[in-house]
Amino acid sequence: MKGLDTHVKYVLPLTHPLLAVENISITLSGLKILDDVSIGVPEGAVTGLIGPNGAGKTTVFNIMSGFLTADEGNVRFDGKKLKHIKTHHLTKLGISRTLQGVGLFASLTALENVMLGGSSRVKSGIVADSFGAPWADSAQNKLRGEALEVMTEFGIADAADRYPGELPYPVQKRVAIARSLISDPKVLLLDEPAGGISAADMAELGRMIRSWTPERTVLLVEHHMELVMEVCDLIWVLDAGKVIASGTPEEVRTNPAVLAAYLGDDGGEH
Repeated sequence: MKGLDTHVKYVLPLTHPLLAVENISITLSGLKILDDVSIGVPEGAVTGLIGPNGAGKTTVFNIMSGFLTADEGNVRFDGKKLKHIKTHHLTKLGISRTLQGVGLFASLTALENVMLGGSSRVKSGIVADSFGAPWADSAQNKLRGEALEVMTEFGIADAADRYPGELPYPVQKRVAIARSLISDPKVLLLDEPAGGISAADMAELGRMIRSWTPERTVLLVEHHMELVMEVCDLIWVLDAGKVIASGTPEEVRTNPAVLAAYLGDDGGEH
C-alpha cells in the first residue's frame, strides 16, 4: 500500500480486515473530530495508528470499544457489523483494551486488578472475593490462578499483593497490560503503552507485542515512533480527523507528508 493522496477520497484497501471502522464521522462539542475515516486491522498482525495531537486516534479507539458512538459509519468485527457496542461486552467478543496511563484501581491489589480483566467469566465479584465472601466459588479461585500465571509471564508476580500506588510506573503498566490479556483476547487495543517508560522497558514491550502475533491481533496507538516502526506490520496516519496515509513502516517513514507533519510530534493525545 502506498501513501495516500490527501486530496483523494479514501477507500479501504483491506478486503477482509478482522476489525475495521468504515466511513465513521463524529462531532463533539461542535468540532468535527473524525471525518469519513476508514481503518482496517488485518488478523494476526500489529497495526499502528499514529498522528499529531488532536488527530483523532483515541477517538477511533473509543468508538471501537463503545465509549463513543459515531454519528455516521460502522464498526465491523470478523465481518459482522457491531451495533450498540457496550464496553462490558468487549471481552465476550474477544476484544480487550488498555487505557492511556494505567487505569488501575488504587484500592485493589495488583493481582485483583489483573483478575478484573477476566471477571466476566465468573459469577462472584473480585471485591467480594477480596473480603472472603462466602459466595466466592471455584471459578474465582481458578481466575486467581490464571492471573498469577499471567503476572509470572510478565515478571511481576512479586507485586501481586501490593497496591498500584506502591509500584513503580513501569510495573503498573505491566499490570494494566496483564489485565487486558487474561481474557485471552483475539484483538488487543493498546492505547499509548510506551508512555512514561524507559528505553529499556520500551524495548522489552516491543518484544512482548511481537510475541503475541500471529495468535493475537494488535492495534497500537503510540507516539514513540521507534516502537511503532519496530513492531508494526501496517501503519495508518491520521491528521485533523482524516486518514492521510497508510502502508508498511518503510512506506510511512518515507511519505513526505508524514515526515513533515507527524514523525517529529511527541506530545500527548487530546
